[in-house]
Amino acid sequence: MVGGEHMIGRSRWAVVAALAIGMLSAPTASSASPPRPEVTPAALRLFMVSDSVGLGAVGPLRQAFSGWQVTITGEPGLFTEQLTTKYVQPQPLSVFGDSAIVATGYNYPYWDPPRFARSVDQMVATLLAKGVQRVFWVTFREVKPQYYSSWNSLSATYKTLYSAYPSANDQLRAALGRHPEMSLIDWASIADQTGLTYDAIHLNPTGASKYAYLAANTVYTASSRQAAGTITELTVAGEHGVPADAVAVSLNLTEVNPRTTGYVTAYPCGGDRPIVSNLNYRAAQTVGSAAVVPIGVDGKVCVFQSTPGHVIVDLNGAFGADSTFAAITPQRAIDTRDTTVPTAGQVTTVHLGALAGVPAAPFTAVASLTTLAGASGDTRIFTCGTTPPASPSRSYDVGFVQNLTQFVATDANGDVCVTTSGNAHVIVDLFGAFPTEADIHPITAQRIVDTRIAGGVLSPGVPRTLQITGSAGVPGNPMPTGALLTLTLVSPASNGFATAYPCSAGTPSTAVLNVLPNHTQTNSVVAGVDAVGTVCVMSNISTQLVVDISGWTGTVFGTIAPARLFDSRL
Repeated sequence: MVGGEHMIGRSRWAVVAALAIGMLSAPTASSASPPRPEVTPAALRLFMVSDSVGLGAVGPLRQAFSGWQVTITGEPGLFTEQLTTKYVQPQPLSVFGDSAIVATGYNYPYWDPPRFARSVDQMVATLLAKGVQRVFWVTFREVKPQYYSSWNSLSATYKTLYSAYPSANDQLRAALGRHPEMSLIDWASIADQTGLTYDAIHLNPTGASKYAYLAANTVYTASSRQAAGTITELTVAGEHGVPADAVAVSLNLTEVNPRTTGYVTAYPCGGDRPIVSNLNYRAAQTVGSAAVVPIGVDGKVCVFQSTPGHVIVDLNGAFGADSTFAAITPQRAIDTRDTTVPTAGQVTTVHLGALAGVPAAPFTAVASLTTLAGASGDTRIFTCGTTPPASPSRSYDVGFVQNLTQFVATDANGDVCVTTSGNAHVIVDLFGAFPTEADIHPITAQRIVDTRIAGGVLSPGVPRTLQITGSAGVPGNPMPTGALLTLTLVSPASNGFATAYPCSAGTPSTAVLNVLPNHTQTNSVVAGVDAVGTVCVMSNISTQLVVDISGWTGTVFGTIAPARLFDSRL
């Protein structure tokens, strides 16, 4: 779910309607001809082979794929290669269509991982030989003690097996590089919660329902993914309240159901695509990141995606012609992967003032901070020569590439500093800048909301009003136009999204960030402030909310009602 709307049904019924139109326009058979058996089109035939876990969701899967010819087969306790030879190879071609789901591997040969890799290749090759065009493999629930109360009572053998599932999932991700027809249904991503199984892995009714929903949504959206290398041109100047002479826009970019790991870059149309990225993602992930993008030729911005997937672009506001925004060519300032990994607590200086096109220092930088780490931790970006903020710019999870757009004041040399709580690589890209006299006011980040301390959780669908004026020194006269906020949803109980907007504008159909169960996620936003100095935050799930403010804007930023510019799923 992204921005309040899910796609199950929309894609399916579009296919059904198109096929129905074709059937209605076909020639009518002679009354003397015998009736022909109805053949379900390949686009609406699904074959699934599974061990015991997927077989526990047969009913919900059939409901989720209503209107399709669904064939589900398999047997508990078998290895993947056994299921291939016993339940896939003997099947007639008539049961196969464009899509097949493979839900095998829980009986993982942990003593021989290469055997599993070979069996994956065998399964995919067998399905392709049957005419299948898209193979979807379900990742394994990674059994974690904190989400399984009976962990301590497991035998040593089962603990060894369950501990191997993260490596098995890595093998599935690696197989995507060998098989362009293969995608993941990432059950592991939403299974970090209790109440889904009756043991560690086998689905109870709640788990079966979520499992089926995820599978169907993945299959439906995969068929219409945009191709790798797609460049989407979007007219922004003069649209949705953006002034015709605006020089840049504040966007949120979201990637949905990408086939493999990749990135998204937004840049002014008419120029060369920069080598930097605004958003990084991994296979089957739904994740968003903020971006400030200069407006290019014909009032357009361009969005490039490196791998097949869906892209959503939401608009949060604009920077006018008199904003003095320096629309530089986005460029990389530092990438510690080229040197050595910074250690915990080490302060890394980033020389932004040396980059082409920046104003005289000091200035306000619009920078993208990317963190890559082998362990969970947090990162802070701040003006060199000052004390790092008490609150981190963001926390990060192991295995994920984390992006965050920040407005940060440089020192007199044009430098900013970065520090991390653990060993982690950092990348800083510069996307624009404001001279010191611009009506934009970055401050050391300060926490203004933390529902873990007071105020209770953020309830689903209930907006939380944030009084921006009067908080962290933000003035009320003149009234600010925007607030530089960082939103964090802490250990959400389910997958969902949150949005931020001027309260008086009403809840938009846009998103600022998307989350997975029990995975804390952070994103930034230039949120429009309404006439009484407030911003509203709304989530579709129950979650703890943390909000930090790192500055405010005056005349440089134009407040508009957030709007969805593009959604490739539609």
